[in-house]
Amino acid sequence: MSSLARIEATAATALAVDDAQRDYIPMILQAMAEKDTGQRKLALKTGISKTRLALILHHDPAKRAAMTLVEFQTVLHALDINIIQAIIRVEAFRDQELLHDARYATLIAMLSEMFRGLPSMLVAALEEIEGMDGSEVRREWAGPLQAAVVQRLVKEVSSVLVRRANLSEIANLAI
Repeated sequence: MSSLARIEATAATALAVDDAQRDYIPMILQAMAEKDTGQRKLALKTGISKTRLALILHHDPAKRAAMTLVEFQTVLHALDINIIQAIIRVEAFRDQELLHDARYATLIAMLSEMFRGLPSMLVAALEEIEGMDGSEVRREWAGPLQAAVVQRLVKEVSSVLVRRANLSEIANLAI
């Protein structure tokens, strides 16, 4: 099975997972640990009581209280995490071990930047098209667009690796 076929199979499996199973708390707890921010410090930064934070950030999902959207946004802001980055982290890294792999930190940042500006750019581009009534854009284009982005990323990364290998070879010949 090709890597792109595996990606499509993984995407299909991810879509089958119930949205309620997406857990942001481990990502928040990891960010707190990385920033050396305990619940008391986070309570001061967010204005959310320490007791409430303890309830919504409980390690045991069965004992957690539901977090409101405002609380979620406030906690993310206090930890300097963009909401798009949070969503990408949880969507892309269901395996929490991969989330902490430094190789993917720039990927998350790149995806966050891409998706932050993409909707407004697409809307602006479509606004410029005369006679558009909204029926022209199709939901089923998402899959081919995703595949195109993955292919382009693989091509660019491969290109960088080839250039690095060539430079290393030239450096070794010069010695």
